[in-house]
Amino acid sequence: MAPPPAPPVPRVATSEPRWNPAARAFALIVGGYVAAVLVAVLVADAAGLSVGTILAGLPVPGLGLLLVLYYLARGRAPLPAANAELVSFHNVIWTRRMQVWEHARFCSACRVAFWPAGALKAGFPASPAVPAHEFPLTVATLAETAYGRP
Repeated sequence: MAPPPAPPVPRVATSEPRWNPAARAFALIVGGYVAAVLVAVLVADAAGLSVGTILAGLPVPGLGLLLVLYYLARGRAPLPAANAELVSFHNVIWTRRMQVWEHARFCSACRVAFWPAGALKAGFPASPAVPAHEFPLTVATLAETAYGRP
C-alpha cells in the first residue's frame, strides 16, 4: 500500500501587485514600439516617403530584448504566499497519518490491513481487519482517533 500523499501547500491571497518589474518593462517596451510605429507612419505620410523606409530605421535589436522580457514576465508573476499556520497544521496531520501507516500490518494473501494492540500508542486497542480499499480512510480515521485533532 502506498503511503498517504503529502498535503498540498495551502496558499492565501496577498496584497502584492500582479505586475512585477519585468512585466512593467515589457509593457513599456511594447508601448514604446507601438508609439514609434504610429509616429513613423505619420511622418512617412507628412514627408511623402514610403512607410517601409521609415520603419526600416526603427531599432530592430530591441525585439530580442522584448522576447526575453516577455518570458521573464510570464515566469515571475508573484505567487500567493503560503500561510505558515496552515502549512504546519497540514504537516502535523500528514505526520500523524504517516505514523499510522508505518505501524500497519498488511496481509497480501487476504488483502487486509490491521494494527496490533499498542502499535499506535500504549494502551491503544488492536484494530479489526480492514479491506485494502478502505485502508486510506482508515489511516486518516485512526490518526485522528489515536493522536487527537491538531
